[in-house]
Amino acid sequence: MSMRALVRDNMDWPRLLREATEQGAAFAADAVRQPVCEQLTNELRNGPYQPVKSMIGQVRQETESFKVAIPEPDRYQVLSSLCDELIRQVHEHGVPQWVPNEVSIQRYLPGSVGITPHRDQRRYAQLVAVITIAGSAPFTLCRNREGDPIRIWQARQGSLVLLRGPGLAGDPDGRPMHMVGGPTGTPRTSIGLRMDTACSDGTPV
Repeated sequence: MSMRALVRDNMDWPRLLREATEQGAAFAADAVRQPVCEQLTNELRNGPYQPVKSMIGQVRQETESFKVAIPEPDRYQVLSSLCDELIRQVHEHGVPQWVPNEVSIQRYLPGSVGITPHRDQRRYAQLVAVITIAGSAPFTLCRNREGDPIRIWQARQGSLVLLRGPGLAGDPDGRPMHMVGGPTGTPRTSIGLRMDTACSDGTPV
């Protein structure tokens, strides 16, 4: 599969990475082409999805998920190709230290709350990239845990969100508070690329 067929040619990667560094998050509405999203949806349709824990501290979440290590090109050809292209673009435009080693596929069903205001775990360094491949839901960058909005984006099919992680541009933390609403109408499926720096025993480093 041609790399140019996966991500749109007119992506402004310098702006996206600058906004993620300076503001904590950046958004591109049409990053991944629709046919690629449909191929990914088919490739990932059968999971294995499992319900996640509904409460973690103050955070409520209603989603089902599974994780894979990257790359796994033999099993997930389209997913592996997309990950390779996103990593290459981020490296070429100024963040070569981001080496994601985990992909989380999450599916949100209609009527769910999504995920209430939270920060991603500290062990996910540099950047978190989230691509919506099916469905649509509001994604809110929050001022606080009460969910007061700074920015609200509609995470629809093909959209990309970049979130600042610990270590980006030397910031020791920098994780933004954010939340994801429940899907509107049909299930929403997203792919999250993360650089997990935890030790094998789960201890953050």
